[in-house]
Amino acid sequence: MGTSKISRTQRRLQPDLSVRWRGGLILSIPVLCLFATVFVISALSSQTSAAIERREQSRQTLLDTHRLLRDLLNAETSVRGYVITRRREFLEPYTEARNLLPESLNALGARVQANPAQRQQFQAIPTLAQQQMRLLEEVLKISDRQGATTEGSPLLTEQLLKSKLNMDHLRQEITKFAQQEERWQDTRASQVLWWRELTKTVQWSALATGLLGAGAAFYLFNQLDQDLAERASSLREGNIYLQSVFDNVVDGILILNERGYIQTGNAAAVEIFGYESDEIAGKHLQRLIAESFTDDSGKVMGSLVGNNQNKLRLQQETVGRHKDGKTFPMEFAFSEMQLENELLFIVIVRDITERKQASETLLKQAQLLDLANDTIMVRDLNDMITYWNQGAQRMYGWTAAEALGESVHRLLKTEFSQPLEEIKETLFQNGYWHGELVNSRRDGTCLTIASSWTLQRNEKGQPVACLEINQDITERKLAEAALQRSEKLYRTLVENFPNGAVFLFDQNLRYNIAEGTGLSTVALDSKTLTGKTIWETLPPQTAQLLEPIYHEALKGKVTVMEIPFADRFYCVHVLPVTNEQGEVVSGMTMTQDITESKKAEEVLRSRAEDLARMTSVLAQTTTSLEKRNAELDQFAYIVSHDLKAPLRAIANLSQWLEEDLEEHLTEDTRHQMNLMRSRVHRMEALINGLLQYSRVGRLHAELEPVDVEALLYDVIDSLAPPPEFTIKVMQGMPTLITERLPLEQVFANLISNGIKHHHRPDGQIVISVTEQADFYEFAVADNGIGIAPEFHKKVFVMFQTLEARDKVENTGVGLAIVKKIIEDKGGTISLESQLGQGATFRFSWPKHSMG
Repeated sequence: MGTSKISRTQRRLQPDLSVRWRGGLILSIPVLCLFATVFVISALSSQTSAAIERREQSRQTLLDTHRLLRDLLNAETSVRGYVITRRREFLEPYTEARNLLPESLNALGARVQANPAQRQQFQAIPTLAQQQMRLLEEVLKISDRQGATTEGSPLLTEQLLKSKLNMDHLRQEITKFAQQEERWQDTRASQVLWWRELTKTVQWSALATGLLGAGAAFYLFNQLDQDLAERASSLREGNIYLQSVFDNVVDGILILNERGYIQTGNAAAVEIFGYESDEIAGKHLQRLIAESFTDDSGKVMGSLVGNNQNKLRLQQETVGRHKDGKTFPMEFAFSEMQLENELLFIVIVRDITERKQASETLLKQAQLLDLANDTIMVRDLNDMITYWNQGAQRMYGWTAAEALGESVHRLLKTEFSQPLEEIKETLFQNGYWHGELVNSRRDGTCLTIASSWTLQRNEKGQPVACLEINQDITERKLAEAALQRSEKLYRTLVENFPNGAVFLFDQNLRYNIAEGTGLSTVALDSKTLTGKTIWETLPPQTAQLLEPIYHEALKGKVTVMEIPFADRFYCVHVLPVTNEQGEVVSGMTMTQDITESKKAEEVLRSRAEDLARMTSVLAQTTTSLEKRNAELDQFAYIVSHDLKAPLRAIANLSQWLEEDLEEHLTEDTRHQMNLMRSRVHRMEALINGLLQYSRVGRLHAELEPVDVEALLYDVIDSLAPPPEFTIKVMQGMPTLITERLPLEQVFANLISNGIKHHHRPDGQIVISVTEQADFYEFAVADNGIGIAPEFHKKVFVMFQTLEARDKVENTGVGLAIVKKIIEDKGGTISLESQLGQGATFRFSWPKHSMG
């Protein structure tokens, strides 16, 4: 019958929410709010940092662009200054720009690689910059080659004009690129501001959500506390039953019949369930158990029915039900007692509310300690670990099971900042100790720890344990060390700032830092300026000029300007100094002494005006020369046609007379006829020589590759030297890109002179070459009679000959033409000879002719 009633009770059971589950749910509300806030703020911080990084990259690109333009302008200005003054110190900016240009272009190219629009805008700049440096290099080459005669040089003027046009184009490209980058920078600055504003909004929202979550948790905890308090109160409102029999028994005892009805119960049981002693008798046991747990008693009773063993069978926990309907945690134990005619059950019940509360309190405390981010551990007086939270497991890598019972200093390989004996002495005297330690993780990594030790005492005041809370400050210590190094480097740079000074001022325009090598130039020093305002340290007119600029910098504006101070000129760069949040906290001023640059700029401006005037004169002179050249060409044509025709007629008439009067001519007459014709031919040769000399440098052919060795053999073959005469061409003859005909004329004249003026038919000529920096030096040496030193200059003068023209047919024009051809190509010619020791003509020819 008891089993049947238990089955009916099972159908009435309803599940209830456990206290532990409710507590966990309450705790999860603020925890979930915290994790959601951290996740969202971390994501927003990451986006903000990325936007700041893009803005900083854009700013650095803009600085590199301006630096590139400045270097190119300095290079062009320095080259023009050198061309004008011929002073090498003007080339220092050009040399510096040439060395820095590849690095600057590579750096800019790398910065715009991720931006297709900027990368396309940047493509033309490297080509134009390199072309500009080549043009400047050509200007220097032409200037060095022409030496002090650069004034009025049309070639140099043309090259300078090309350089200026290319520089103007390059400046336009760089300016367009910089403007595009400035627009990108503005866009990225707007993005940074937007992300920061969003982050602030989310932070305020997270704060509101956290407060709401905390309020909800507090309310639910209060409700739970009220429920527990009501259950505890119901346990204290019991009726006393069977006090005379079981007064000395703490636990409640109930006697049941085989159907589960209570026959009697002691005072403790009456107190537990709240019935009067006469009320509890006759009630079924299930009336004293919460509906959700009535099956527990039915199953136990069913398992005991029919068992003859009279002893404790089963002990378990359940939920009791008070007379007023309130429930409480209860522990009961069933045993079966068989009387003569009746089967009874003895049920021992115990109210375990306080034990449950204490257990839950301990569990909550342990959970709270495990949720702490800091490392929390407890160790006894022998430094053996007795408690190890999850924070310690995350920090060091050992689980609680692995750490408990271990010596903390041996496990963590602790390194102390002072002797351990002194630390323990402080701990026992003050009850606490704070300091820094070095611990090792399980993987061997060393951590710098901020450690707090608190001494735990028992009720007698005796030390029993030590609570240790550790916080990892490794990154903070590294950051502090890096900050110290950065501050030291910054101060060193500021103190040695060249040719100027650096100032840091606050919101009151008071200097906090004033350093730099340029302070002594104007009778100032750091001690005089530091801690004082601009009105206290600077002349009134200077302070009045700087005040509005300083205020603008404190509002975030950058200003660059030139100001006079103490008979000198300075370039002043005023800019804001911001913190990590982008707020302006102070201002910075950087000054650079540009007095010498201003003077040099004024000199260059004057020289530029002179150059413009000379260019105008040069243009007029060029026009006049072109007109004179045209007149000279006309004159050459008249000479060639009108003078040579009568000469040819005289030669022909003399030949005809000699043929007609051949029988009547004497030997002397024939000799005079031949002499007359030779004079005519000489006159014609002189005219031809004059024409060739006048055309040198005015007529140019196209440049072509010229194999000098092959050219020499062609010249030798055309001269047809005597069979006994030896002409030797040495190895190593180069191939030149030049005009073939002028070089051929030079070699033909020199070789023919060596053959013509040699004193014997089996003479020798040796042709050799030597490579120099920009030229090849050719030598044509013979073993003839030589030329006395006093005639070395004479041989290159027009119409000058060393032998009578009747003895050796010679116009005296050939070597003059040779000299003019070589000098027109930028080379030189010289003669090395002594009388009776042969002659060597040396001339230089450029490796790369310019047409």
